[in-house]
Order: sequence, then structure tokens, then C-alpha cells
Amino acid sequence: MIEETYRNSEFINSIIIAAIGLFGVVLGVVVSNIISWKLKSKESRLRIKEKIFDRRLKAHEEILEITKLLRTMVSTHEIDQKSYFITYPGVLSSKKDFENFIWKFHNAVNFNSHWLEWELRKEIFYAQDYIQNVQKHLNEIRDEKIIEYAKFLKTDFKSLADILEEKTINFLLIDIHKINIDPKNRKFQYSTSERKRKINDTELIKKLNEINAMKK
Repeated sequence: MIEETYRNSEFINSIIIAAIGLFGVVLGVVVSNIISWKLKSKESRLRIKEKIFDRRLKAHEEILEITKLLRTMVSTHEIDQKSYFITYPGVLSSKKDFENFIWKFHNAVNFNSHWLEWELRKEIFYAQDYIQNVQKHLNEIRDEKIIEYAKFLKTDFKSLADILEEKTINFLLIDIHKINIDPKNRKFQYSTSERKRKINDTELIKKLNEINAMKK
């Protein structure tokens, strides 16, 4: 009787030990799968963040290329009263040159707007308004008057380039590593009154009488 009880006890112990061993194996598999899943999820998130980072970097680099075009000046080989060479925006050398610039500008903006920092987007939308006004003028100005017209807008183009470059570089230096995409409730455009105030402060409006005199 004692031997039988002993054997039963050994049998139960062996079952318990086997069960504990099996549980350990199962637990190990579960833990291993969880760790593997966590690592894969983390890798996936990192890959997604890397793609977002690359797209945002490329988008802002393309805006910097636009600022270079806005800032590039061409000399008329004439000298002003202060003995400085008179220059004008190179993209306004001809109607064709400005059309090419508009094409580059719209491509840079239309394909990248959702990747751009929201304050930069406000300036870009304002720049679009300004450029549309310039395009409208060019459609009405005689070809031989284009350079004269362009000289009026030198300061405006430099100002546009400066603000777009400033907003872009600030983002690249400070915010690009945050990766966050701006929420939909952000205001991506200036209000009507703000746009009117900004456009009224440009040479495009201040020189309007002289510009109108150049039209066909």
C-alpha cells in the first residue's frame, strides 16, 4: 500500500514536472512571438517614419530651389545713381521664362503641399496669389516693356525668396525630426484682410500706375 502510494506520488510529480516544462516551453514561445511582433512593429514604424522624413525633406528642398530662382537677378548692364548695376529677376527675362518658372513652382507646390510645414504653406499660398497677379500683368504688357516691368518687382521677388527660405530653413533645423504631419484644423492661408494688406505693401501695387502704362 505504501509502495503504491509512493508510485502514485512519483507519477503525479512527473506529470507536474512535465506540465511545468510544457508550460515553460509554451510561455517561451508566446514571449518570443510577442517580442518578435514588437520588434517588427517597431521596425515598421521606423520605416514609415523614415519615408515620411525623406518625403518632407525632399519637399522642402524643392521649395529652396524655388527661392533660388526667385532670388536670381540678371544685370541690365546699366548703372543707377549710386553706381550700382541695375538688375531684375531672371525669371522675368521673358514671358516664356516666367511660364517655365510657374511650371516649376506649381510642380514643387502641388506635389508637395501636404508635406510642407504649415507656416511655410501660408507663405506659399500668398506667393501663388502674387505670382498670379504678375502673370495677369504679363499677359497685358508689351514684350518690349517686360524688362522695365521686371525692374519694378526686384524687391518683391527678393522678399518672397527671403520669407520662403526663412520658413523652410527654420523647419529643417528645428521641426523636421518631429515627423508630425500638421492637423487639418490648422489655417494654411492668410485671411482675406491679411492677404490684401500684404499685397498692398508690394511694388506690384505701389507701381500700378506705371505698370498700367506699359499695357497694350
